Amino acid sequence: MRRVVLLALLTLALPTVALANSIDFAFGGNLGTTASQSTSTPTGGGTYGVTSQLLDVNSAPASGSVTVSTGMLTGDCSTGCTFTGTISVTGAVTFNGTFSGTLTVSNGNIDIKANPSSTLIDGFVFTATKSGIVSGDFAVNTVPEPGTLGLLGTGLVGLAGMVRRKLRG
Repeated sequence: MRRVVLLALLTLALPTVALANSIDFAFGGNLGTTASQSTSTPTGGGTYGVTSQLLDVNSAPASGSVTVSTGMLTGDCSTGCTFTGTISVTGAVTFNGTFSGTLTVSNGNIDIKANPSSTLIDGFVFTATKSGIVSGDFAVNTVPEPGTLGLLGTGLVGLAGMVRRKLRG
């Protein structure tokens, strides 16, 4: 009976690990000290970029930096210009990805939002205020790699063998 329970627990452990499906990054700082931007007034036909310190990953403090770069901005940025951009994170967790989004300039504040149809970026909000504060948060959809799951499964089978050997002996 004990073996059946242990085998059932090991069988349930593998799918449970695969449920981790997103990583949440938060970043922010003050322009001129912990953050910098490529231009203070993005306009259609131009580009925009900002680099800021990474504050936390999945609500745990982290170090490093986040860089958000837009491609060519299309349209009127006062109503929301569109672009395809990139995000890169260096530090505790390294990440590079692309997304499509909108950039809006209103009363000196710059807001960037990822389109909901983005397959990689689950959610994205970024603001650079006219008072010089940068803040942002985005979640990345993750897909477990088959090799990683296979390695985890092999390890669980090895643990099951060790437990079985102890219970027999």
